Amino acid sequence: MHRLLRKFIAPVLPAALLLLAVRGLLISPMRLPEGQGLIEAPTHRLVWLSRTYYGLRLPGESLWGYHRWGYRMPQVGEALAFTQRKTLPQGGEAEEMLAAVCRAIAGDTVWIDPVRRLILPAHTSPDAEAFVVPRADRALHVTPHNARLLARILRRYEGVDAKVDGQGRLWIRGEEVRRVRTAQDYYWVEMFPERYALIPHRALVGRIIPMQWGKEAS
Repeated sequence: MHRLLRKFIAPVLPAALLLLAVRGLLISPMRLPEGQGLIEAPTHRLVWLSRTYYGLRLPGESLWGYHRWGYRMPQVGEALAFTQRKTLPQGGEAEEMLAAVCRAIAGDTVWIDPVRRLILPAHTSPDAEAFVVPRADRALHVTPHNARLLARILRRYEGVDAKVDGQGRLWIRGEEVRRVRTAQDYYWVEMFPERYALIPHRALVGRIIPMQWGKEAS
């Protein structure tokens, strides 16, 4: 009996373990949230996620920190998944994975209408304000229009104690700064219709494979 088990299981077990590793590290299924609407899914809101497309985030970040193999920027219009920290009702924080569509990449200019709170494709409104999406190690001028958003990403993703005063001036460690640099590339993404977020490259998990690929993969 043992000899029979070894004969059939021994060749199959390594292949099964390899399949699980490939599925977990390279491609994995993801369920889109209700009402997402921006990303097509074959059935039951399920899509496939390519975890190596923007560089593979290595597991065990809680133990030895963030590491990634490879680096590729998203393209405008690509569907992607990223992680975000959320506060739990009982206290503490947890990481959740969200889906979005990339609307602008590092270095692009986004036009924001502060009156109607809309993101515009171009300077099509007299009230529109320009915001340049931060690019790694490229200086950005601080204005009253972008100071609060810059301060938020500096605190949340760059580990910098940044604050904004009532005049829209940015302060870091007690000194006013008029130009800032980020250590990461950032992307302007749309999670739900007209609900946007600015995320760093390190938050990217992978590209959501288009619907026709998902059908082939399933």
